[in-house]
Amino acid sequence: MAFTGQKGSFGDGTDFDLVLKDYYEGPVREHLNNKIPLLKHIEKSKRKWSGRKIVFPVHNGRNFGVGGRGEAGTLPTAGKQAYVESQILSKFLYGRIEISGPVIAASQGDRGSFASALRTEIEGMRRDLRVDFNRQCFGNVIASTGGNKETTGLLAKCAAGVTVPTAGPSTASVTFNSPGTRYLKKGMKLNFGTVTGAVAGEGELTAAVKPLTVDSVTNTTTVVLKNNSGGDITVDAADVAVLGDASANAFNNEITGLEHMLSEDIKLQNLDPSTVTDWKANVQDNPAAAGTNRPLSLELMQLCIDVTDEVAGEEPNLIMGHHSMRREYINLLTSDVRYSPEQLRGGFTKLTYAGGMTPMPIEFDRMAPYNKLYFLNTKDIKMYVVKDWAWADRDGSVLSRVSNTDGWEAFMCWYGNLGLERRFSQTVLADIEVDNLIF
Repeated sequence: MAFTGQKGSFGDGTDFDLVLKDYYEGPVREHLNNKIPLLKHIEKSKRKWSGRKIVFPVHNGRNFGVGGRGEAGTLPTAGKQAYVESQILSKFLYGRIEISGPVIAASQGDRGSFASALRTEIEGMRRDLRVDFNRQCFGNVIASTGGNKETTGLLAKCAAGVTVPTAGPSTASVTFNSPGTRYLKKGMKLNFGTVTGAVAGEGELTAAVKPLTVDSVTNTTTVVLKNNSGGDITVDAADVAVLGDASANAFNNEITGLEHMLSEDIKLQNLDPSTVTDWKANVQDNPAAAGTNRPLSLELMQLCIDVTDEVAGEEPNLIMGHHSMRREYINLLTSDVRYSPEQLRGGFTKLTYAGGMTPMPIEFDRMAPYNKLYFLNTKDIKMYVVKDWAWADRDGSVLSRVSNTDGWEAFMCWYGNLGLERRFSQTVLADIEVDNLIF
């Protein structure tokens, strides 16, 4: 008797297995999270770029030539309004694909594949760029890295030094902090180097090129890195990881994220809060011990709304945080849950907080930093765009031939940056205790 070769069916034979066909049922299943909540709240600025940067004045000082005087007394000394100049530099973001001619030909039509290789690569690149753009919108500030500079592109910082050899094996485990491995994914090409305050704005890492690839992500703090460079690479404890390879990297070349904007001491848009003292966000950290987490409370949330209103004269219109913050907020409301047929089980359809003149929505994003809630005035946050996302086709074609091979390539590009009209209208509630973070 001939058997299919499927164990546990009719037997363990394999004689007829050679002539059976596999049935592949399409289409391709999407196994990636492409949700981007933040971008729907940020307005594209109508300001026009002039050259390589946006420049606009910021009114930051009143005329204090006022005051009461006695009859026939000397008038107050004349004063004047004070202004400083804000500058927003353009950042240039790219995504590139490459595919061989035979793969394009073989994947055309339903009989050849589930989807055209060219179409899936083009559509996949568009989605992947949006996801990485979402990460950049939040940014990542690493303490003691780059002084008080607006240093972007940092994914994580090494917690200990290690040498990744080229052979026997060509991989090594590396431990990370700030904020661990949450932004590191299998297959990522990384570059490593040390950043100092003296060169933090020059767009390059200070150490020699250290290109490595993420072979696997072990847990929230450990990654296995692979070395394909041809020589042993030593990653130092002070090194940071950025997207890049031996040719170039993303250090200080990504857009300015909310983590840089919502700061008390980071230089932003060419304005240094150490000299322009009111050019800073409202950071509500733990007054007892900064960096030590405490439970979320409605009182702390109300404090952020009141601080924003008192300092900027306007309440926030959006609260945003990581999904773990949603669980903490729901726990605060457990005693007030009501059940009705119109509501989702649990008593809420969309979370809001009514701590001001109007209820404000609470959005949650997987890319948002842990242990924080942002209280944002979104009208003061603008996306400044020189060139919106598009496939480069100035020569009349999206696809270009790869030199000396039967291959084709294309790239997408975007020029612009994220910026603030007013910094003190943004508030962050920091040092919040969360449980059950998902890895």
